Amino acid sequence: MPDAPRVELFTARELGNTTYLVGDPETGEAVVVDPLRDIDQYLNAAETSDLRITASLETHVHNDFVSGARELERETGARVHAAHDSDLGFPFEPVAEGREIAIGRYRLRARHTPGHTAQHLSYLLLGPEGEVEALFSGGALMVGAIARTDLFGPHLATHLAFEAFRTVHVRLRDLPDSAALYPTHGGGSFCGAASGEQRTSTLQAERAGNPFLQMTELMPFIARALHQGPYPAYYKFMSPINRSGAPLVGRRLPELKPLSADLADMHRKTGAAIVDMRPGREYDRGHIPGSYCIGFDGPFSAWVGWVIGPDRPLVLVGGSPDQLRDAQRQLFRIGYDAVLGYLAGGIEAWAASGRELRTFETAEIEDLATWILSSEPTTVVDARDEDEWVHGHVPGAVHMPVASVEHHAHEIPHEAPVAVHCGVGYRAGIAASLLEQAGFDRIIHVIGPYSDWDRLHLEATVPG
Repeated sequence: MPDAPRVELFTARELGNTTYLVGDPETGEAVVVDPLRDIDQYLNAAETSDLRITASLETHVHNDFVSGARELERETGARVHAAHDSDLGFPFEPVAEGREIAIGRYRLRARHTPGHTAQHLSYLLLGPEGEVEALFSGGALMVGAIARTDLFGPHLATHLAFEAFRTVHVRLRDLPDSAALYPTHGGGSFCGAASGEQRTSTLQAERAGNPFLQMTELMPFIARALHQGPYPAYYKFMSPINRSGAPLVGRRLPELKPLSADLADMHRKTGAAIVDMRPGREYDRGHIPGSYCIGFDGPFSAWVGWVIGPDRPLVLVGGSPDQLRDAQRQLFRIGYDAVLGYLAGGIEAWAASGRELRTFETAEIEDLATWILSSEPTTVVDARDEDEWVHGHVPGAVHMPVASVEHHAHEIPHEAPVAVHCGVGYRAGIAASLLEQAGFDRIIHVIGPYSDWDRLHLEATVPG
């Protein structure tokens, strides 16, 4: 019996995405589907398996990460394959419906599957006898969901949702139940509403459990497809970068430089953003004034991309050597190349240099009730998203999602302490640091799940 095709998964959990190395062990040929920008992982895997990468295949022009296709081409000669109407500003192999890319005894056949984007392609993995073995679906079909259709503005969102309906109910209808499903977007991706850690599936499982495949009525399908939360601000920069081509850096990331407190402070004073990667409780006990509290224990790069512009230099604070390196890699994946280095010795080195540290009070959810019942002047800021807010919130709270703090902080009075909470405390830490940057000095960071409000039998306000 001939060897099965090799499909190796590479998951960027901070993005909620998975990319794939697909190879024929017998002939040694391989391709990469939707490569991330840090290509060393694919090259190492190929070398270990005696495979040579001959092509990279893009399912669509990405809005959430920088493609590594051009990096692979420079290192290996692997040609970039993308939709013929992708409007890329560099040479590539144009792919249209039905085009096949050979991988030894196997072929990947392109299928036009618009919805997530207008030019979206999926790739059918065909066996030696032409049987469909798998579908590399990008965002056309996810585990339990489809990718969002609103990335190009509200004027196109409904049209693309209609195209997504046709994709899952017509364009993919002929595929066998036995076909494996290998999507790029998955749980944790802001490109879709999928949840959970399952990265792959089968067409049979999705037909049995994916609500978008079970919905045969167009209007409910469109309504569900358009019911999405916000996505990070950096998304608007990704498509232009991927169309023009990001700067090439080679197989490995540059070394991350250690910075003295003096040098880190000089960068801060000349406009660099100080990104504190420590957990919120540690940040509260002492941090550099004006720094961003974006803990590495959450979706780190997404939130950097949400609140800090891509052209602003960054200095990292806190974290182990492995975490610092991983943080650099995550930022590199979304085009944040101007990481100047990290504060050597961490926050202790800053304090030892005699420089100022700021602190926040750390509180729990139940403390909110104490302040409300005592009638002490306190502004409660709820940093959760709209979907969370409408299902209940602390009476008297001000709704201010993290991304809006910079623009609406002036609406909060400075005369009283400001207590900031979210769902579990992570986003509240970011919002608290933004409020400090806006001039507030009496900030309380509320940590703990909002569900504690219900657990303690405290009444929540629901809009009506």
